[in-house]
Amino acid sequence: MALKRPRTRRLALAAGTTLTALLLFTGCSSPQGTGDVEALDVVDFSVNEDGGPEVSLDGEITAQETSSRVLHEGDGENIENGEIALVSTALVDAESGEVSAENFTASTEAVIVNDTLQESNDVLYNILTENPVGTQIAYYVTSAAEDEEATAANSQLMVFEIAGKTQSHADGEVVPEDELNSDLPSVTRDEETGEPTIATPEGDAPSELVTDVLIQGDGETVEAEDYVTVQYRGVSWSNGEEFDSSWSGGAPYSASLSQMISGWRDGLSGQQVGSQVLISVPPAEAYGELDEDAEEGTQHELAGETLVFVVDILHTQHPMPAETDDTTESEDGATEEPSEEATDESTEEN
Repeated sequence: MALKRPRTRRLALAAGTTLTALLLFTGCSSPQGTGDVEALDVVDFSVNEDGGPEVSLDGEITAQETSSRVLHEGDGENIENGEIALVSTALVDAESGEVSAENFTASTEAVIVNDTLQESNDVLYNILTENPVGTQIAYYVTSAAEDEEATAANSQLMVFEIAGKTQSHADGEVVPEDELNSDLPSVTRDEETGEPTIATPEGDAPSELVTDVLIQGDGETVEAEDYVTVQYRGVSWSNGEEFDSSWSGGAPYSASLSQMISGWRDGLSGQQVGSQVLISVPPAEAYGELDEDAEEGTQHELAGETLVFVVDILHTQHPMPAETDDTTESEDGATEEPSEEATDESTEEN
């Protein structure tokens, strides 16, 4: 099945997609910047009273290589390996300084800071771990061919801020046991890590989608088109066996809610960040009913199964608001997030 495509151009994509795409290059880095740091002295950045980003250029950016510069050093905590950094991003015209898209006035982007990030993008990893929360950084990414000069016209300027960090597990208020749905399996949690364990389900599986909030968070509300970061564990109702888990995979999972099975879309929409949610998903809202007459290999391996998930909602990001009005429907720039058939790959089923 083809991946589901966003309905807008890249300006409305999750900021995380933009950030990681623009920073995928190699090079030496330091806490103060990368490449031709001095060439970015002309960039001035501020946040207005409404929380929106404002950028001005006091001259032309002359860098001939992809470069970064710390514009303002924060005074908050440092991000440690294993934590989740929250980042606000502005895409800027490198010639005029005009902001074309930003999420300073919306929700931040979540970036999982771990060994995987360090291996794939050590520059971004070093920036996030060597600079405290509150740091603002300019990034100038050239796209000039080898035989042409890098100019503002063939480059991209971005300014981002390390806005904070978030927990790696649900951190809301535990709901009393007598207020939980007794028809669903019980969940216990490791006191140190927060990792949940789902008891083997008993009795008949619910025929409809059932959602139960185990921990009530007080963060942002998840909306249907959001890009969410979660920890989760999934087991089959029929035997209680785990078929997938971000906990077992070693890192939280991020994806667009619109690309997940309908049981997740319906079960997580309207919930708040910081919550832990138990969801019983019938086959119709997971991977379909089992067809005994279907040819081998044509159905999902979990077809016919009622699935039970416990999901910690760590972060939600609304689509980036655009300051231009060219967000017409398009499939250009679609992100490669997991489809509803990706359960057989590690942490890519939901």
